[in-house]
Amino acid sequence: MDAEERFSAKVVMTETCHLWSGATNNDGYGKFRFGGKFWGVHRLAYTWCLGPIPAGYFIDHTCHNRNCVRVSHLRVVTRKQNNENRSGAHANSKSGVRGVYWIAGKNKWRVVVHHNKKNYYGGHYDSLVDAEKAAIAKRNELFTHNERDRSSTTTIFSSRL
Repeated sequence: MDAEERFSAKVVMTETCHLWSGATNNDGYGKFRFGGKFWGVHRLAYTWCLGPIPAGYFIDHTCHNRNCVRVSHLRVVTRKQNNENRSGAHANSKSGVRGVYWIAGKNKWRVVVHHNKKNYYGGHYDSLVDAEKAAIAKRNELFTHNERDRSSTTTIFSSRL
């Protein structure tokens, strides 16, 4: 069996994503041994189908699924662009909302968006939902690769209620 057949045998096709069912690394990205080294499966799929990835660039999953190898869900981006398209808040976030922090002294939620090594403040809010809307608006103002913010009609927090 050649490498592409071995690779294809580990891909489960769904209506939306083509999911890797083989080995993963500690960060949850699929890995595959090819040409004497381990590759990230998303990088290998991109390279096989669309060509080489320029040095210093990353492959972004527009679907936010680390195990997806569907080429139409992958794109070449800079580190900054890849960070813009994150799927949510950091794991240690107290608010659970990207760019929203609780300020106990003010008893309010503060919006801070990081862009080009600077902090951009989006105000203070009584409501977490209002703060999240402000954070999304600020990211839409500053970022170019934040598809989830641009396509969402509801806030992440309010959709969990």
